[in-house]
Amino acid sequence: MPANTINRGYPYSVPSDPADIPQAMEDFATAVDADVQGVYNGVQLRPAAKAIATTQQKYVNTASGSLRGVRFSSFQFNVSGAAVLADFGLRVIPQLPGYWFAMGTISFPKPTGGTPPTSVSTVLLKNDSSVLSRGGLNGFATIADGTVELVASGGEFMNGTTDFFNVSWSPVATATVPTYYIYTRTLTMVRMTQV
Repeated sequence: MPANTINRGYPYSVPSDPADIPQAMEDFATAVDADVQGVYNGVQLRPAAKAIATTQQKYVNTASGSLRGVRFSSFQFNVSGAAVLADFGLRVIPQLPGYWFAMGTISFPKPTGGTPPTSVSTVLLKNDSSVLSRGGLNGFATIADGTVELVASGGEFMNGTTDFFNVSWSPVATATVPTYYIYTRTLTMVRMTQV
């Protein structure tokens, strides 16, 4: 009569068992398959969302050092309704309380005409005011190929009702940038608190 492993209960043959290797392999494989399926059924998807926008967003007369909000238009994914867009896409609100990790990205094309910024930064904020992270690039005006993607990421406890993440950008320039466009931008967030 086969024995079973202590922790997972998988069957295995003992020396006194009749030699039936195909049956023993089938019994073992069936037990592993049932165990793996049981573990899989017990796994819950972690609440997560990715807000995106790819259309052009125009900024006029952007002053050096000012924070300019970016808008998101939809979700690429939104597991279990983890987030909602608010304030015309400027805010992404997690729908569950807990600790959330967020990462914002903005693609910056090199400006044409006017006074280009000498550097730009992407800023991840909580509730429009608390800076969680900043990612920047100096020497932006000298980039030859034209586009750079900047990332800012961080984590924060969110209340699940009114707290929100938002992404902004900020130029540093010797003069006001008359007109500037950004294109692809994302805000990916994952709830790290266990359910």
